[in-house]
Amino acid sequence: MRLWRHLTLRGRVLPICGILLTVASLGLGQRDMAWVGLLLILLPVLGLLLVTSTRLRMSCVREVEPSQCPLGETMAVRTTLNRGQGMPIGVLRFEETVPRALGLRPRFSVHTLARRWRRSIDYTLTGRARGRYTVGPMLVRVCDPFGTAVSDHQFAATNQVMVTPRVWPLQHLGKVAGTGRSGETIPQQIGTQGQDDVLIREYRQGDDLRRVHWRSSAHQGDLMVRREEQSWDPAATVLLDSRAERHSGLGAQGSFEWSVSAAASVCSHLLRSGYQVRLADASGPVMTSAEVDLGAALERSLTTLTDQRIGKEEDLVAAARACTGRQAGETVVAILGRLSQADVLPLDVARTGHTQALALVLDTDSFTARRFRGTPEQADEHDQVVDQLRGQGWSVVTVHHGDTVPAAWQGFEQIGASR
Repeated sequence: MRLWRHLTLRGRVLPICGILLTVASLGLGQRDMAWVGLLLILLPVLGLLLVTSTRLRMSCVREVEPSQCPLGETMAVRTTLNRGQGMPIGVLRFEETVPRALGLRPRFSVHTLARRWRRSIDYTLTGRARGRYTVGPMLVRVCDPFGTAVSDHQFAATNQVMVTPRVWPLQHLGKVAGTGRSGETIPQQIGTQGQDDVLIREYRQGDDLRRVHWRSSAHQGDLMVRREEQSWDPAATVLLDSRAERHSGLGAQGSFEWSVSAAASVCSHLLRSGYQVRLADASGPVMTSAEVDLGAALERSLTTLTDQRIGKEEDLVAAARACTGRQAGETVVAILGRLSQADVLPLDVARTGHTQALALVLDTDSFTARRFRGTPEQADEHDQVVDQLRGQGWSVVTVHHGDTVPAAWQGFEQIGASR
């Protein structure tokens, strides 16, 4: 029965026809036709012997460039097949094992009777969904020249690839500094990081004139005073709203994928600006850049967000707890979906202790079809919560479908300039 499984439809029909033709020919005394019947019987047998006894003796080398690409980009793949020796085989059909998220499975055939040959096949894969994937192993089907029998094999070689969130370059915000809840203006750093770093703020009535920083005052055009003189170690927390019920849309066009891309871009921007970055989602803290160098921190944030999945949490309590400021002057950047009154208190807690609080609030209804949008009551509640956040001291930028991450980020600059 195992040999019967190797036969194709043609290989199963031919021996049946051969037997019938042979019996009929012998019964009618047509011996010449009987030889034809015997040939029909022998063809599948020869095909079985060829495909089951032949050793492929082949190697498969696959190169993927790049092995890591942003969502929506392509990867170039070159697969080199080499057969060093062995009996001639009629047809070899190859099929690459590729996850659906990377596109269609490439299929191709090699028709040759040569004992030794080498072929290189080029094709592309498109990262349609964020995540880690395995490309391979390559499947190969051996067919005899008459198409009566097949034998399936697979190579062991595989390649690991990763589709990351798209990271956008962001501009530095020069005018976003504003007044925190405590009434102090957000400090600015001058000089280089180290023991001589100086944090300055605007002069207020009653300040000691001996604390005036004359060089900064001349540069700013306003009287500036030293706030403190100590090593400046900026830190920031990025809060990603990962609650499934607060996002809309599917795949790369959904609001959650936009949020993940924004989180990756903000983390990269802050890390390159010298910040220590903590990343939190609705379940709590998920990543910190502490005790690693810049390259490792960038890689850690990117891989963490590559693996980020939407969650079943219903509130932001754990996220707010993870955002608690650990030192003066920390910044919090929140990337939020649809909001409700239940989110006001957690976000107020997340804001506490931070000198600067920035929020990208997505209009999630714009990311999906009209029939899947929230109710008018939910939209009104969302707008009310956004107003409350502004009243709590958050700088809020509303994001609509079609807005790019850099454009949304620049919205904070416009808010700062209008104050």
